[in-house]
Amino acid sequence: MPHLFTPPVRDEAAPPLFNTRRIALAFAGLAALVMSPFAALAMTQTQEMMFDRPLLLAQAPEDRVSDLLSADRHILVVRHARKQSEDCNAIECPLGEPGQAMVAVLSTLIGDRPVDAAYASAACRTAATAEAGGAWVMMHRAGDDYPLACGGGTVDRTRAEAINDARESLNRWTLAAEHSNTVCLWVTSFAGEVAASEAGCSAEGSVGSEAYGDIYWLYRVGGQWHAVTLPGVFDAE
Repeated sequence: MPHLFTPPVRDEAAPPLFNTRRIALAFAGLAALVMSPFAALAMTQTQEMMFDRPLLLAQAPEDRVSDLLSADRHILVVRHARKQSEDCNAIECPLGEPGQAMVAVLSTLIGDRPVDAAYASAACRTAATAEAGGAWVMMHRAGDDYPLACGGGTVDRTRAEAINDARESLNRWTLAAEHSNTVCLWVTSFAGEVAASEAGCSAEGSVGSEAYGDIYWLYRVGGQWHAVTLPGVFDAE
């Protein structure tokens, strides 16, 4: 009589937990669980390395880095660098040596790649500050009823028109240089009054006279504008 094939008898004494394949899968799952935070960190670090303004990003608060990395548009609003003297307020008032050093620091933070657009009040001190972006500077009136421009002549473009142009453009990077009493108009126009208040804007819409070297970083995520302040990051003093 032929012998029939008899399957091997399972060792019932060995619990399923110790099955070799299950052990391997368990360890793989545990390794993935342990490594997942490191993988996320590595991904974030890679994104930061690939960001087109890495020195600027390095100045941002940690809790804003993720949003800044995902933003599709950025507007850097700055108050002009330090003037030749504090009592100099004419349209032709130039930057002093500390102010020129500030422009150099701002240029370094922005990096070698020029911004896509640069806007400035028509005063010499704001126009010189906006040159840190490495792009041709488009000037607008220092005040709606004040058409004089740095270097002589006049300018017709108003600040409201400049802000509207910046809002409707597709430029990824924009730099805007303003005065202590006009910086907040940009922040409010894009990110709202609450954001402007958090940025240090007074009820009258001005930043303090000591607020030199601050960058008011406007950025857009999912069609919504936000603001974060980088205090004193390009103040050479």
